[in-house]
Amino acid sequence: MKPKQMIVAATLLVLSMFGTATAQEVNHRLLHANGQGTLKVGQEQFKVNGVVVKLLDDQKAEITLIADITIFISGTWSRNGESQEAFDLQITGGASPGGLEGSGKLTLGKDTKDVRLILKGKSRTTKKNVEVYFVGK
Repeated sequence: MKPKQMIVAATLLVLSMFGTATAQEVNHRLLHANGQGTLKVGQEQFKVNGVVVKLLDDQKAEITLIADITIFISGTWSRNGESQEAFDLQITGGASPGGLEGSGKLTLGKDTKDVRLILKGKSRTTKKNVEVYFVGK
């Protein structure tokens, strides 16, 4: 192969690789927000100072609540029909073997720190109601 043909072939290969990479839709999101909120577990109440939310490409969600205690919650997410920035959450587990079961809503604003999180569920082991209300600032 002549040098010009090799350069043209290499250029076409690189351009085709960039073309396919930009055509793929990226669905995952990672955000961290400080703010104010509450975590209620039965009669106990904790202040929530921050959240870390991961919405992964495979529709899985990982949520970390930062308070006096740290709570790890897992589940799935789907887009809410209201807007591109609203998500429905299905809570299917947590850090403990029993985990949580419930649902919620996540709403994102224009700024990545503008987050509103509402979760309601029940502990599988203790059967206590669990509620989370959080607004990022």
